Amino acid sequence: MVSAQVIRGMQEKMMDGEIDPNEYTWTDPNVEFSRRLGPNGETPEAIENLYFTMMLLLSGVKGARERLLADCNNGKIGDSQACEVLQKILNHPLLDDPSIEAASLRLREHASKDSNNLWEARMRTRDLMRIMNCVQCNKCRFHGKISTLGLSTAMQLTIGQNGLGSDVDVNKIHRVELAALVTAMGKFSSGIDLCLDMQQQ
Repeated sequence: MVSAQVIRGMQEKMMDGEIDPNEYTWTDPNVEFSRRLGPNGETPEAIENLYFTMMLLLSGVKGARERLLADCNNGKIGDSQACEVLQKILNHPLLDDPSIEAASLRLREHASKDSNNLWEARMRTRDLMRIMNCVQCNKCRFHGKISTLGLSTAMQLTIGQNGLGSDVDVNKIHRVELAALVTAMGKFSSGIDLCLDMQQQ
């Protein structure tokens, strides 16, 4: 997701004339896409991982849908325009597509095999959040923490405390966590859009 955002930023800067592609050959978005996200690049499974994580985020948003819709109806989420956009997202047929549950099912299956797996996943999420403190760029650190919190919230909603996802009370999840979840889903969606565009070129 981060690589996709970097490539999109390069494209936008080149289109705005902020970067001269003749001076900096490394800024060619196609070369960067192949290096960062392509099947023969540094991370051959990057796009597959992007889709897997997106399915997990979609499952999390589906799990929080009723709470988010109720917050919209109660005026707890921004203005009417923000609520309208969020309601369109929450009513999208993709959230009801059974195929998006594949990521959650795999994680639940993995967690149910050994309770240590669930504990390790929680610790890795905490470590990832701590690692973000080492990022020098404040903007990057901020976006990284939001994405990490969104992913953590999706895992909390889909896996839960017992690894089955059935013990989660969505009303006890903090609004900041839900906002991070929806924001992370938007970031991953944007990353997938970029990958689809680059693959068609």
